[in-house]
Amino acid sequence: VAAVVAVFAFFVVRGLEIGAPGERIAVSGVGVHPPEGQPITYDTVPPVGGPHWPSPARWGLSTAQLPDERVVHNLEHGGIVIDHNAINGDDLAKLTSLLSTYPRDKYGEVKIVIQPYDRIAPGTIVLTAWGWRQILTRYDETVVRAFLDAHMNRCCEDVP
Repeated sequence: VAAVVAVFAFFVVRGLEIGAPGERIAVSGVGVHPPEGQPITYDTVPPVGGPHWPSPARWGLSTAQLPDERVVHNLEHGGIVIDHNAINGDDLAKLTSLLSTYPRDKYGEVKIVIQPYDRIAPGTIVLTAWGWRQILTRYDETVVRAFLDAHMNRCCEDVP
C-alpha cells in the first residue's frame, strides 16, 4: 500500500509543475514495451510519451529520423528529444553544441537526442520530454535551456 501511495504522490507532484516551460500533455504508457518493430500510434506529433519499443536510441545527434517508437523510450529515461525540420545551419550548430556544453548527468550522459523530423513544419524545432512539448519557429537559447533545465532527468526511469 505504501508503494502505491508513493507512486501516486510522485505523479501528482509531477503534474503540479506550475510555471514549467512548455505545454503539459497528459500521457500514459510508462513501462509499456510492445515488441520491437510493432507500429504504435501516438496522440501527438512528435510524441511526448506512451508505449514504446524496448530499446532506446543512442543519445546525441542523429542525421536520420529515428522511429518514434524508439525515441519515446529515451523520454521515459528522462531524456529530451529535439526534432527539427529544414532549419538553418546556424540553428542546427547551436542545437548540436548543447551535446558538448550541457552538463552531464550522474551517469556521464547528456540525455539529448537531436534528429531531423519530417512530420513537423519546415523551419520548426520541437523539444519534447515525457508529457511536455515546446514548439519553436526559430532557435531561442533561453527557451531551449529553460526547457532542458526543467525537464531533463525528471521522468520515470533513473537510468543512463
